[in-house]
Amino acid sequence: MRIVKPGEKLTHKELRYFAKMAGQAYVNDPVHTYATKDPAAREKFVSHFMMERLHTSNGEDWFFIDDENRGLCVWRKARNEYGFFDFMLCADWVYLFAFLPRTVRTLAAYSPLDVKMFDEDTWIISPVFVAPEHQGQGIATELIKKSMETLAPLGYRFGLEAQDERNVRFYERLGFRTVQEAYYQRGDIRHYYMVYQDESQNGEGHGLPHRDPGDQVRHIQDRRRPDAMK
Repeated sequence: MRIVKPGEKLTHKELRYFAKMAGQAYVNDPVHTYATKDPAAREKFVSHFMMERLHTSNGEDWFFIDDENRGLCVWRKARNEYGFFDFMLCADWVYLFAFLPRTVRTLAAYSPLDVKMFDEDTWIISPVFVAPEHQGQGIATELIKKSMETLAPLGYRFGLEAQDERNVRFYERLGFRTVQEAYYQRGDIRHYYMVYQDESQNGEGHGLPHRDPGDQVRHIQDRRRPDAMK
């Protein structure tokens, strides 16, 4: 596994390679399915969107890359919120601006997310993906597990945000648990906040700010859509 630490960088060519892979891997993601209806246009848009995302992380965050370049896992500090000018540093903003309605819908769908849900020393997966032709081979699992083994001795807490219930079940098998949810009604998209359940912590979440236990239970149980609660 190749590890690119904060302060080190992938080349522009490498970033473009993984951004294209992300466009294929995230083509059926709930947020992007809502924002861009046409699958062919969606893959291209997601590729540019992810190029922006990876570019902002390059040199700032941890990159873990499969030995055969079949997948990538990025860990970034949860409280490190990137601003407008961070994205302007990558030329792909021109494409995103040209297709402004898609960009606005995408950002609006992500708007319910609140990174302050996580502790200040929490790092979150953002993103992880595997080339479609290599999915189902345990590559993502290995990337996540080995990256956590590398980062845990540094005192990091672990968390993530997910929008797909299938992904939630996948992360649960890796030891993460849902601690709160947010809902974007217009796109019928549910966001899941998850933290790593470290068994050595006596059942306490590893990455969640301290809250009253009853408050956590209300968030965890409140999983139905608003219209289903009537």
